[in-house]
Amino acid sequence: MTETDRSPRKRRLLAGPAALFGLALMVGSVLLITGAQAHGQGTLVSTDKVDIAAGSQLYGVHCQSCHGYQGQGGTVGAPALVNAGAAAADFYLTTGRMPLNSPQDQALRHHPFFNPVEIRQLVAYINALPAINNSDPALQGPTIPTVAPVCSTATPPVPNPAGCTTLSEGSALFAVNCAQCHQAAGAGGILSKGNVVPSLFNANITQVAEAMRVGPQPMPVFSQTMLNDHQISAVANYVEKLQHADSPGGLPIAHFGPVPEGIIGIIVGFCVLWFVARRIGNRG
Repeated sequence: MTETDRSPRKRRLLAGPAALFGLALMVGSVLLITGAQAHGQGTLVSTDKVDIAAGSQLYGVHCQSCHGYQGQGGTVGAPALVNAGAAAADFYLTTGRMPLNSPQDQALRHHPFFNPVEIRQLVAYINALPAINNSDPALQGPTIPTVAPVCSTATPPVPNPAGCTTLSEGSALFAVNCAQCHQAAGAGGILSKGNVVPSLFNANITQVAEAMRVGPQPMPVFSQTMLNDHQISAVANYVEKLQHADSPGGLPIAHFGPVPEGIIGIIVGFCVLWFVARRIGNRG
């Protein structure tokens, strides 16, 4: 066989391992990209009449067609917002879950449609809806929570005027109440009926606390009797810690754990073994 004949054969032998290696590289890149992070504590609810008036105008243009006049509910399946509360409005708007194309769609995280000023105005208006509609103030939804800081020591000081939380407390609460759906590292997953459990890597501490009080579908609502404000703060601070988790084993691969690491190891190892086996076979 001439050298000219061998060149196409060598290229064909290398094509398979090269394709598998490219696939492994692509999978790894996707996993790393999904690990994007965002942090920060949200601001309190504005009660400025100017913000409420501006929020009313934004609501009339972007929200009223589904949620009805003054948040009283629409005819297309969208819920009423009269008693939704500021936490629900802030959570759905800052995470880009609203507005939706259809009320029947699952609200998934996207880039926010409104800028921070418009979000503040819409939250102010929705927070004022009980007074505007003369509804029972006792039915007001949850307000934007203030997350307590993390203690500087492993155990809370006594007394603890700041109400600081520990990461060990947040870890225990997360394992019991959140990890079953969001995965131990907060990477998210899929439930039955196509419901998506989002990754927590893009959520800031305020959004984590809001989600626990609001319960965006399919997530349950964690009321004060289930988890108090201190416990909510502990979970939120622990989730923020997960976003900065150490990776003693090397590449974090979005902190999905041993499964993606094993898959990439198998693909790369198989490529190497296949290449070596083909080379040995050709030499024989």
